[in-house]
Order: sequence, then C-alpha cells, then structure tokens
Amino acid sequence: MAVIKKYTKKDGSTAYMFNTYLGVDPLTGKSKRTTRRGFKTPKEAKLALAQLQLEYENNDFVKQDYSTFKQIYELWFEQYKNTVKDTTAYRIERFFTKQIIPAFGDKKIDKITPMYCQKIINDWSLQYKLFGTMAMYTSRIFKFALNQNIISQNPMDKVILPRKQRTIKNKESQNFLDKKQLIEFLKEAERKEEPQYFTIFHLLAYSGMRKSELFALTWSDINFQEYSLSINKNVAILAKSQYISTTKTSSSDRIISLDPKTIAILKKWKFEQKKLFLSRGIALKKDEEQLVFSNTKNDILTNSIIGKKLKKYKNVHISPHGFRHTHASLLFESGATIKQVQERLGHSDIKTTLNIYTHVTKDVEKNVGNNFLKYMNS
Repeated sequence: MAVIKKYTKKDGSTAYMFNTYLGVDPLTGKSKRTTRRGFKTPKEAKLALAQLQLEYENNDFVKQDYSTFKQIYELWFEQYKNTVKDTTAYRIERFFTKQIIPAFGDKKIDKITPMYCQKIINDWSLQYKLFGTMAMYTSRIFKFALNQNIISQNPMDKVILPRKQRTIKNKESQNFLDKKQLIEFLKEAERKEEPQYFTIFHLLAYSGMRKSELFALTWSDINFQEYSLSINKNVAILAKSQYISTTKTSSSDRIISLDPKTIAILKKWKFEQKKLFLSRGIALKKDEEQLVFSNTKNDILTNSIIGKKLKKYKNVHISPHGFRHTHASLLFESGATIKQVQERLGHSDIKTTLNIYTHVTKDVEKNVGNNFLKYMNS
C-alpha cells in the first residue's frame, strides 16, 4: 500500500508525496509504479492516490501525465509522412516546427483546454493567412491522442474559427490580367526579355500551367505535329533543394492542346536554345531529358526567377501564378465550360475551379448590365 510522505522543497516549504505500485503493464510485462509529489496536505495526496487507483482499475490509466503535445505529434508524424509526398510532409512539418509546436509543444496534452486553444487560434488569425490550416493540423494531433486513449476529448472541437474581415479589392489589385492587359504585357516582354523568358510568359498565359510544371518540361513533352503538350511531372522543393517529381495530384497529369502561335514560339525558342548552348559550349541532351527552360548551367531554373523578372513591369501587378488565373478567366470569357477549364488546369475537384476562378474580367463585367437590358427588352 502506498505511504504518504512529507518532504521539504528547495524553498524550505513542506509538501507531500507518494510512490505507488499499479500492477503489471500487459504490453511490456513490467511492473508499473508512479511517483506524484507537490501536494500541500496529506488529504490532497490521498485524494490524488485514490483517483489514480480508480482510473487504473477502470482501464483508463495511461501515462498521460508524461505525454506532451510534442511527443504525441512525433508519434503521429512518423505514420503521417508515409502517406503523403515528401514535399507535403516537409511543408506540414514546417507548420509544426514554426508555429504549432512553439504554442503547444511543451504542454501536457491532457491539460490543454479549449480556452487555451481558442486563444492561440485567435492570435494566429491576426498573424497568418493560413491559420485555418494550422488549426486543422493541431486538431489532428488531438484526434490521434483521442484514438490512442491518451485523452478523453478533443479541445479543438470547441474552438470557433475567427472569420477574417473581407477587404475591398479593386480590379487593379487582383492577380490576373484582362485580354487587353495581357496582349500589351506580352508585346512589352517580347521587346525587353531574352527569348527564353518571353517564351515562358507566353506559355504560362496560353496554357494555364503551374510554374512548377513549366520548370519540369522537357522537349519530348511537346508534340509539334499534334499541337499538344503533355504535363506529367513537376519541380518540387525539399529543404531548399529542387528536383523533378510527379505532378501535384493524379488529375494534374494531362495533355492539353496548344494554338499554332504558341507552337511557333516554342519552335523558335528550341532553335534559339540550341544556338545559345552551342555558343557556350554546352551539349544539349536528348529531347526526353533536355529541359525546355533552364539556367545557364542547363539545370532547373531558380524558383524565384520569374517573380523577379515580373517586378520590372511597373504597370503590371501579377505573380507567376497570376498567369494561371488569367488563363482561366480568359477561357471562361472565350466560352469554355467549367468542366473544360477544370480538365485543362488539372484540378482534382471542380470546386477548386469554381472557388478560385469565379471572378470575371473587366470586359465581361462591363457587358453584364447591357446583356441584362437586352434580355429584358426582348
């Protein structure tokens, strides 16, 4: 039977403790003992001992007092990383190491309250755009602990996600170009840029490819006879290193049609690339291996290079991904269906197409009122 003992703390004050035998761990076959200390009175220690013994008898006892959020996260991540791509695992790991673990890591997971979680989520909502994603992954750790019988409830279930106030955007601040803006931009880029970067801008705008897909293109992916482009790989970044990997999702693998003008620009660039490499003494690789766009060492382009090039254009405020938005908008304007846009852009879920590209270009918006009047007068 456990004995309540009195002891003196470092500060000279008196406290009470106990060490008790809990039986044999059925998993390891080893005896289980536990020590609890820091009680102010013998009665408080006796109550804690009785509660502990009751929990053990009801099979609810686990070493949860020694299980921190970080320890449970590490158990969860060991199995999670085997279910996703390396790049996804790396990105999620950074969420935890940069934001989630500093807030929760050293806390005993069974002692974390809904109120504490709510405070952290509120703070995140003021600092990070992706606070909802961070909250979702935090909840996953609690769900994992719940499934392992380490905790009895998930405190994140009681958290209310703050709603960001919607900001008013004018058309100029949106990350896409209308038809007129795109034509003017490409004319300027053709005058200012090296052939490779003009070709990059044109292909992004006329194909709707992701930048990472464009960086992985090889010449064998372009069928000059059939006027088509095969998108089947992707440049991934892991721990600041770039490498060619599979596409983002299975639906990202696709073959899209190209127009004659784009094919002509690509043909011209292939010829220019060959001349450029010969002048530098660099041997071209086979079409299956030769990147369509590469750096001076014939390797993968730096991830930030297109964004840096775009900053030179003071009249155009667009990111590399903005060309994908632009392509989608102009596809809708040209009469393409939502399903056609979904397949061309490689979205696995049609909701993504609807959610991201429901905005309209200036030209379409200007015609809405007139079209409505024509309908009403017909």
